[in-house]
Amino acid sequence: MPLADGQEIAGYTIVRSLGAGGMGEVYLAQHPRLPRYDALKVLSTTVCADSEYRERFNREADIAATLWHQHIVEVHDRGDVDGQLWISMDYVEGTDAHRLLTESYPDGMPPDDVVRIVAAVADALDYAHDRGLLHRDVKPANILLANPGTANERIMLADFGIARRIGDTSNLTGTNMTVGTVAYAAPEQLMGEGIDGRADQYALAATAFQLLTGTPPFQHTNPAVVISQHLTGDPPAIGTRRPELSDLGPAFSKALAKSPHDRYAKCLDFARALAHRTEATISGSGLKWGGPGTGDIPQSEPTMSAQLPAGRSRPRHSQSQTTSRPRWVLPTVAAVIAIVLAAGAYVLFDRGRDRAAEAKAPPTTTSAPVPAPPPGGVALPVVVVGAECGTLGEAGVTETGAPAYCAHLSTTDAAIWSMIPGEISSPTVTPGPNDVELPSESQQPVLVCMEQTGQSHLDCHSDILEVNESATLTPSETASP
Repeated sequence: MPLADGQEIAGYTIVRSLGAGGMGEVYLAQHPRLPRYDALKVLSTTVCADSEYRERFNREADIAATLWHQHIVEVHDRGDVDGQLWISMDYVEGTDAHRLLTESYPDGMPPDDVVRIVAAVADALDYAHDRGLLHRDVKPANILLANPGTANERIMLADFGIARRIGDTSNLTGTNMTVGTVAYAAPEQLMGEGIDGRADQYALAATAFQLLTGTPPFQHTNPAVVISQHLTGDPPAIGTRRPELSDLGPAFSKALAKSPHDRYAKCLDFARALAHRTEATISGSGLKWGGPGTGDIPQSEPTMSAQLPAGRSRPRHSQSQTTSRPRWVLPTVAAVIAIVLAAGAYVLFDRGRDRAAEAKAPPTTTSAPVPAPPPGGVALPVVVVGAECGTLGEAGVTETGAPAYCAHLSTTDAAIWSMIPGEISSPTVTPGPNDVELPSESQQPVLVCMEQTGQSHLDCHSDILEVNESATLTPSETASP
């Protein structure tokens, strides 16, 4: 049940609701002792009843609380009141990059502004990566912009609540990746492989692409199609969306490379590449909004030099830029497995009192007016091949991690778990550890789609095949008769 205005919890006094979601509700709250307001998230009783989720919530809130940087929303405290978990974070009044884009720049923001935003977020990400932490959900809605156009401008990265340590492959259950996140997720993240800071860099590049053009690199109302494009499709050239930005193409091609080994070493390297290629624009025109003053993007390579746009300053907690980075962790995956990501602690940035009522409505995951999105990803059940199943086309995984399907056994007209989708003539025995066969390259997008969306093998295969076929048709073939 939502908390009422004026109600107290953990010493905080509720001022008003900022918004609600599947994991709980976020409130503007008066601090128990200090003369300030915090963003207070109170988790729902449903998720609090899950002991494994409680363990992960506390662990990840502690991780997020170790980050202290001028471009990262700070976590202040966490606790438990009568079995209900809560977490308090910075409350800063302003807007976010997604809202600014959709309301003021539907066709893309000025490059100067985007470079400044990207540089600030890249600085925050590299700071976290150097401490062994990943963000895993970089997107425009998580970039908060306070006091734009003033000397007190702040650019802050929010939602470190699903932060993980580099190489952490914890299988604690939780809320999976959302459709909104899929638009920015790196291929290795979608595949459930071990990830490092270059996955955040991919998401930052996809975010920058959207800020410059108005749309993410891959856009479709069906998440299955977006997943397939991330895994197999080449990112569109930014010059086809905004011809005057053609010079930025190489920077995006590198940051959005399918293999993390082909991307930049650090997020700031990507920001530096954008700044280098827009140097004339930055030097020759005034910023549309931003604070006075200039600074340098921290250098990881002394041979490159570029000026950071207005508003940049050193982190609150100064750290050497030469801190050694943990070894990249990219373990070999025996099969595509279900991706499990925590919703965890997050900060909801206030979009203004006039939007408080809208915040209670079910959240949307795309900026375009499209039908309600399909549900977010679902964890696949662990099944035994040969056992009976419920719904034909349903997906699962064996104990060895191999994909399994609810198939039709033609000899008995039964529905059983099989290694082969569709119709089978005889039950299939459970394979041994050495018999697990990796999915083919063509099947990987289908399996990831099934794991992320909960759709059947047939539905995912049909959706992806339809888009792939339409992409290969010539103009004459697609023309109306």
